[in-house]
Order: sequence, then structure tokens, then C-alpha cells
Amino acid sequence: MSERMSIGEKRVVRDYWEERPCGSHAARAASGTQAFFDQIEAHRYRSEPFITGFADFPRWAHKRVLEIGTGSATDLTNFARAGAMVTGIDLTTAAVELAQRRLSLEGLRGDVRVADAEQLPFADRSFDLVYSWGVLHHTPDTRAAIGEVRRVLDDGGQARVMLYG
Repeated sequence: MSERMSIGEKRVVRDYWEERPCGSHAARAASGTQAFFDQIEAHRYRSEPFITGFADFPRWAHKRVLEIGTGSATDLTNFARAGAMVTGIDLTTAAVELAQRRLSLEGLRGDVRVADAEQLPFADRSFDLVYSWGVLHHTPDTRAAIGEVRRVLDDGGQARVMLYG
């Protein structure tokens, strides 16, 4: 993917994920139900068991966590279950609605919104952890997205990011 992508190309990427929120392919239950989310979570951690060790959910209790690219909010939910103060962003309305629904079903709190990783709508040094699993390298301007991660991390904060190529 080129370092710069046109607005039209970015719209195509967003539209693709609007129709297929990340993780939803793994569920047979009705979208937005607890069974739906349980099926997605079981599939995710069965197919990628190393995520839980990498994320280290309990470590972030009482810390400010931003997830970039929430998809259906499996990891975001686990940070919240562990006691983190969670914020999640996704480029798509579909993913944000699923994430909000999931947190609500489990009685968890979090701020989930549509936003672009290249222009994060948060003040400098807002988070103790910025977490992103397989997302940032798909942004049109990966350097800008990484710059934004650095900007919103508090002093001593961590970025835990998985990229593939």
C-alpha cells in the first residue's frame, strides 16, 4: 500500500470494513447478541492464543487504555474487564456500534467512537497504553498514525502494536 492514499481509496477501505466488522466472520449467532460476542472471542483467542500474553490485560487495571481499531471489541472488552479505563476508536460506524453494544451487554464502561488513527481526537499524553492489533499498517499514512500514537501516550506510557506484512 502506498504511503499516501486518496480520500476515495480510504473510503473504499472504510466501506469494506463497514460491511465486515473485524471478527464478525467467526460468529453464527445473531449480530449484537452475547452469543455473537462469545463466539467471536472464543475464535480469536483459539486462533491467536498469544494475544492475551501480549496484551497483558490485568497489567492495565486502573490505567487509561486506547485501542486503535476495535473491530468487535474483543480485546477492548478484556481490558475493561480487567479494570482499565478504556477508549476505543475505529474507522467504521459498524464496529463502534458493536463495541458499544458489547460493553453495554457486559455492564462495562468505555468511550468508543469513530475516529481516524492518523488524526486522533485526544489531547497529548492522554493514555498509559495505546494498543492496536493488526491495524496501523493498513492506514494510508502509517507514519502519521504512529506519530499520533506517540503524541497521545503519557510520559512512561507504552504502545503495544502488532503489525504484519
